[in-house]
Amino acid sequence: MTSTTRMRTRRTVVMIAVVVSASFTAVMLIGTIAPLSTGGGIDWAIWSPFAISCIALSSVSIWALRREARARLAQAREDPGQSLGRRVERVNAAFAEAASLMDDLRRDLEAQKAAREALLTEAEKQQSLLEVNEDQAEKIRQILVGETKATIRAERRQQWMFFGLGVAASIPIGVMINILVP
Repeated sequence: MTSTTRMRTRRTVVMIAVVVSASFTAVMLIGTIAPLSTGGGIDWAIWSPFAISCIALSSVSIWALRREARARLAQAREDPGQSLGRRVERVNAAFAEAASLMDDLRRDLEAQKAAREALLTEAEKQQSLLEVNEDQAEKIRQILVGETKATIRAERRQQWMFFGLGVAASIPIGVMINILVP
């Protein structure tokens, strides 16, 4: 934590203490004025908390002022050269961090650029393969269609041949059966 942050934190804590003490004092004052306005006498049992809160408020205020004065004195005692040196060190550290971040960003950018180039090269290769594959696929389709037609013709010829052989074999067998069986 820097000294400026500490001073702000202390100042905030002191202000909260002063506000709480002042609020308590105001409540006590309002609570004790009411009996006095009605004509009642001074009752020390009522006024003693008011007096205690006034003393507490004064003590907190004096303590806060002294603490702030001590902080200012400590800051004033500090050598301006040291303060400037610390600031220069912080600036140098910030610049060094910015430079390292820039190097990291540059490396990341180069890696992304290399990945993009590799992807583009791969895409071009795939595109050329796709074009070659389309031509080859058309040739393969034509070969398969030609083979399919040839296969169908061969199967038809084979079926007609079996039909012809069946007819040719059945006639002599039928004639022989008629001759042999009276």
